[in-house]
This record gives sequence, structure tokens and C-alpha cells, in this order.
Amino acid sequence: MFYLAKGIQALGIADVGYALYVGVAQSRSMAEEIVLTLIGVGLFGLGRALERKIA
Repeated sequence: MFYLAKGIQALGIADVGYALYVGVAQSRSMAEEIVLTLIGVGLFGLGRALERKIA
């Protein structure tokens, strides 16, 4: 369960990195970047909550 929580956190960080890439390298709307960032933050928060629950 610990590694699942860490995996979810890693996905969240990767998603935020992808959002940064979308915002800098691609000419898409800022709304898409914000949505991707919020999804990444949500995933990281979910992983953190799972990590605290099992500890």
C-alpha cells in the first residue's frame, strides 16, 4: 500500500511537469495548463493522504 501511495504521488508530480511543458512548449490555452496542474496536485494529495493513513 505504501508503494501504491508513492506511485500515485509520482504520477501527480509527473502530471504537473507535463502541465508545465504544455504551458511553455505548446501553444494551447492556459485553462488546459491549469486543469492539468490541478489534476496533478489532486493526485499528489490523494497519494499523501493514503500514505498518512497507512503509517
